[in-house]
Amino acid sequence: MKKLVIAVAVLALSACSSIPMLPLGQPSGFAEETMKGGTYRIAYTAPSDDVTAKTVADRTLARAAQVTLDKGNEWFEIASKVDGKTEGKRTQTLTIQMGKGETLAGGPKQYDAKQTLASLKGKIS
Repeated sequence: MKKLVIAVAVLALSACSSIPMLPLGQPSGFAEETMKGGTYRIAYTAPSDDVTAKTVADRTLARAAQVTLDKGNEWFEIASKVDGKTEGKRTQTLTIQMGKGETLAGGPKQYDAKQTLASLKGKIS
């Protein structure tokens, strides 16, 4: 019963936002690791073997954006990306550097966290 109440509360809170929010805490299938110097590793394993590579990439990118905002930052840059499979299920691991205010070099692997979440709305369910 307690789990049901928590699930309903999470759903209600996420429905109130104009930006798609992932569940509070660490969502199922994700693993996160804090590294040195504001660098984080975000890993996602699909729940089944029929999830497409695009969906895995979108979910991992959305989680990176959400973690960036949760940590009080505005943007993130992907330092490395590794795609793979575990027990037939697709995986993706991103190593990201976060920041706020002025960005780093502004290359193609740099994302505005709010814009990224808004652009993935409807694609990460």
